[in-house]
Amino acid sequence: MGAASAGPFFVAGLLLLVRGKVGDGVNLELRGEDWVGDIWAAAETRKRLGEQAEAAFLNKATSLGLTVLKPWGDSERYDLVVGWGKRLLRVQVKSTRYVGERRFSITARGCTAAYTADEIDFLAVYIVPLDLWYLIPVKAFAPRKCLRFYPGGGGRYEKYREAWWRLGARNHDCG
Repeated sequence: MGAASAGPFFVAGLLLLVRGKVGDGVNLELRGEDWVGDIWAAAETRKRLGEQAEAAFLNKATSLGLTVLKPWGDSERYDLVVGWGKRLLRVQVKSTRYVGERRFSITARGCTAAYTADEIDFLAVYIVPLDLWYLIPVKAFAPRKCLRFYPGGGGRYEKYREAWWRLGARNHDCG
């Protein structure tokens, strides 16, 4: 793998400069009133990146007072379970690190088929470079397989940004 392509990219009023080499990671800093950052491809495996996103979800959710359960193994279509009163909500976690055409995208499917309401209740999408979460009920995106996010710039999923209350978080100012 070689070097990532150079930017800049503008995302929701943020200037993201993309440069570097495989394996370095993500760095964002505030310069004046603008966020400026470097995003370059990680040499991590998809499985490792998925585990990092799940750990980030666990950290955020528990910091908001949610109970999070991890099923044994990885044979289910969901990654984690969030307890909300007597309900258990199945959550599939996805993450993206790369921006293209002023948007971030994820694939809302497993190895082949799109997720259904019989398999998961929520999709938790983590936009890594912006440290943003989208908590989307499966009925709001199924049967779509490709979801696009325009943080701060509108789009169909913007109402689900930092919507931790949908999973039962008591603190409604979760962003």
